[in-house]
Amino acid sequence: MKHIYNEKFNEHVYHDVLDNGLDVYLIPKTDFHKTFVTFTTNYGSLDQSFVPIGKDRKVTQPAGIAHFLEHKVFAMPDKTDAFEKLSSYGVKANAFTTFDKTVYLFSGTSNIEEALVYLLDFVQTPYFTKRSVEKEQGIILEELLMYKDYPSQRMLYGLLANLYKKHPINTEIIGTEESIKKITHNKLYQAYNTFYHPSNMRLTVVGNFDHERFYDLIKENQDSKGFEKSKPVERFLPKEPKKIVNDVTTIEMSVNMTQVGLGVKLEPGTTSINRIKQELALQVLDGMYFSDSSDNYQTLLKSGLINGSYESYPIELPGMMAYFVSSETTQPDKFKKVVMDMLVNSKRKKIDEVKLARQKKTMLGNFISSLNSLESFNLGFQNYVPYGISIFDVPEIIESITTEDVKNIAKQIKRSHISTYTIEPKKV
Repeated sequence: MKHIYNEKFNEHVYHDVLDNGLDVYLIPKTDFHKTFVTFTTNYGSLDQSFVPIGKDRKVTQPAGIAHFLEHKVFAMPDKTDAFEKLSSYGVKANAFTTFDKTVYLFSGTSNIEEALVYLLDFVQTPYFTKRSVEKEQGIILEELLMYKDYPSQRMLYGLLANLYKKHPINTEIIGTEESIKKITHNKLYQAYNTFYHPSNMRLTVVGNFDHERFYDLIKENQDSKGFEKSKPVERFLPKEPKKIVNDVTTIEMSVNMTQVGLGVKLEPGTTSINRIKQELALQVLDGMYFSDSSDNYQTLLKSGLINGSYESYPIELPGMMAYFVSSETTQPDKFKKVVMDMLVNSKRKKIDEVKLARQKKTMLGNFISSLNSLESFNLGFQNYVPYGISIFDVPEIIESITTEDVKNIAKQIKRSHISTYTIEPKKV
């Protein structure tokens, strides 16, 4: 194992790439009672087109397979449920799928070794049958219908579909009714064998544990399974047009007050470090001009255009970057106009160096605070490692953000690249 000591944050990281390609990160924090474990595959809803392991031709799978796999991996060949078994060790277990990864996790204070070995075993024991997949399709279709009743969900994915024509972020992580019905057990195995290979996965343990003991356990477990190291998965994203798809969408739902969202399509970075820096520069822009401490926010609040539901945030992923502002409002047309003007005019504002320094300091403070949470630390780690960036590099990247970086992001905000999505109360 390679020992990496970060003097600035007094953190010890033990890292090794096992013979089968599994990335192992052990980060002991003995001042905690709990341990937080994640077993992550670099596979999310964006990974629809790829070359399967052992093949030489690209395939394109139905949207939603990554999320479908997350469900099915818990079903064991002996008909037991891995989630229940993992929970029986007295740990708190969960799993989730995002646009670029799927994470299986647990946390607890006892039986961590047993739970760790079982986590490795059940995730690496695929069992999919035609009958079980057909049953799961019904369950996931019900989940999809349930999500359609969530205004925030409809708002986000509605805006993403308005902004992106070809990039797979225009489709919900869960997939669509049509795509879910196209999922078969053979396609699940194809995706599983490609993306759940140890060479595409990462095990991260943070908390109170003996790193040498855990390393031996992990290595013994993986050596017994006969995986051979594999080359990186070849993935494909379609070329995305610069133009947006729709500039205005309005729907009706069972809501008490009209909700309005604005989405801005921005230029994605071309390298990992450039992408991360652009996202952080966008967070700086957000903090200075649209957070609850900004002048714009106070203007919106005092004029009665927003309430406590107001939020603003960026999304940055391979091949895309976007920014969103939304709120409930009693004056939807005025809200749209005022916020759109604020967004477009942000490039005309002179960057206040004092505010820039204050915002960067706030972000650094939030980052340092996140290191005191095992969950935030571990999951934050997952956001950067796949792109060759250490979480400990983030403060330096934040500090490197200049006035010019923020200006360059602001210059990208054009009226023609903004879409609005309005959810109105159902008419009686």
